[in-house]
Amino acid sequence: MRLFSLSLSAACLFATAATAEQVWVTMDQVKPYEFKQEVDQIVIGNPGIADITVRDKSRVLLFGKAPGLTNMFLFDAEGNEIENLIVRVRASNSDLLTLQRGGQRFTYNCTSVCEQTLTIGDAPEAFGAVSSQTQQKFQQAASSAAPSE
Repeated sequence: MRLFSLSLSAACLFATAATAEQVWVTMDQVKPYEFKQEVDQIVIGNPGIADITVRDKSRVLLFGKAPGLTNMFLFDAEGNEIENLIVRVRASNSDLLTLQRGGQRFTYNCTSVCEQTLTIGDAPEAFGAVSSQTQQKFQQAASSAAPSE
């Protein structure tokens, strides 16, 4: 009897997920999204996969951070659930070259010239090196843009 109730609960969970609206976002890109009604509070299941920038009470910009699946709960001003959206983030495959060297993966963006790019799942040393260089560049830009006293 207990096994049946667990199976029934799992079936209900999958049925709910299957009927929820799905939004597709490409990794490292922003997609505008408009709600069916005004929203007071938004909760993202896993902000490591997707995140948002709120424009107003009915519009957001969805940002795909990493390939995967998460959800986004919407609540009205009284705290009532409006909707539970499924957010799917896909990797951008156009113009990307993936090099597999043994058990390590390296990804290059080949829009005009092939340049190594940050991609979840790449070899740790490659990911770390590109990430470090990117952070240094942002720091240089921020320090040169700061007003001098």
